[in-house]
Amino acid sequence: MKYIARITDCGPLSFRAGRDTKTSETLRYVPGSTLRGGLAAAHTMLGRDKDEFSAFFTHEESSFGNLYPASFDDDPKLEDLQDDMSPVHPIPATARTCKRFGGFKFDQMDEEDPHHGAYDSLIPWAIFALSGETNVTILEGEKDCPECDEPMDRFTGFYRRSESNQESIGQAKAERSLRTRTGIDRNTGTVKHGILYNREVLRAGSEFWGTLNVPDDQAQAFYDFIEEASKAKLLRIGNNRTRGFGRITLNLERAERGDTAETLRQRIDDFTAELRRWAQEAGVDTPHAAYVSLTLTADAVLYDRLLRCQTTITPAYLEAVWGLAGAELIYQNSGTRRVMGWNSLWRVPKPDDIAITMGAVFLFGFRESPGEDQVQTLLTMQNQGIGVRRREGFGRLVVASPFHWEVKGL
Repeated sequence: MKYIARITDCGPLSFRAGRDTKTSETLRYVPGSTLRGGLAAAHTMLGRDKDEFSAFFTHEESSFGNLYPASFDDDPKLEDLQDDMSPVHPIPATARTCKRFGGFKFDQMDEEDPHHGAYDSLIPWAIFALSGETNVTILEGEKDCPECDEPMDRFTGFYRRSESNQESIGQAKAERSLRTRTGIDRNTGTVKHGILYNREVLRAGSEFWGTLNVPDDQAQAFYDFIEEASKAKLLRIGNNRTRGFGRITLNLERAERGDTAETLRQRIDDFTAELRRWAQEAGVDTPHAAYVSLTLTADAVLYDRLLRCQTTITPAYLEAVWGLAGAELIYQNSGTRRVMGWNSLWRVPKPDDIAITMGAVFLFGFRESPGEDQVQTLLTMQNQGIGVRRREGFGRLVVASPFHWEVKGL
């Protein structure tokens, strides 16, 4: 059973990205591993059944995705963005916006602070790659903003696009603040001289959106558990919980049915047709039968045969793990980051991993158009994720995201 999980009220939240005590920066979202750990702790405090614990948190069908910022301006114009059923995703790494007047046009609230829209650059860069990296004219239009001729810059953050109105797209707010704290002397229990530090936090009252999965036969029991834990005010997540941080109120709603093989096939065909149209105008050949993009909506941890972390999604990986033969990597826009964590049960650090960062985009060309089995495999990848640590929200992706050909100046 797939649930939409929403944090509708919270205290200050802090999620340190590493173990360096000298840094104060927090992650801008709620990691799935943190959510899973907080819910598991609440379940233990409530003294519920141990078999139920295993079914909720260790079953192969259970997974807890990241929760992304879902706060938007409370204005009638942005009513479409208040739709809690519409997903929130990281902005793809291929997105660009005006360096001076950046942002989606739809969520512009002040004429004195104009937004010149967002543009996706995947198709131009793909055509440049298909030309053997010789046809640079296709990239000329990606350098400057069409409205003011200022340079274009990378566009980061999180966005929501309304399911009912595709023109309604806006960037979510992730407001942060600094909290100053003093160190405590362990011997006297008073302020320790010379210890003064800052902690960056996500502000109280922020909203977050994500999804989680539990076995179908445990869906109602899980819902009842969340209701009980929320009423008992036992839900705490993140760092500095003993200092009053981390309180949340979690609401669950059953998710509507997602993509089907037919809708996924249509998206692949639409993207391939749009890429070919651009390529024809640029005079570049498109030798593949179909082009499929994979856009990560969460960090992904992939291992090779020697259990080394991979820094890219390769055709060999698609064939060996998913049976998708005949793929060629045309273009990628990705990065990596070190994933660190803490095991609260054992009170030891988790092993470090190198993850491919959320928002990364990989474009593959297939020599033959994907058949029914291959489309179904791609749908399974989208539903289940790729790589390891998927129960903690890693490895989630969107196949043939419409963002890459529909967001042109929105």
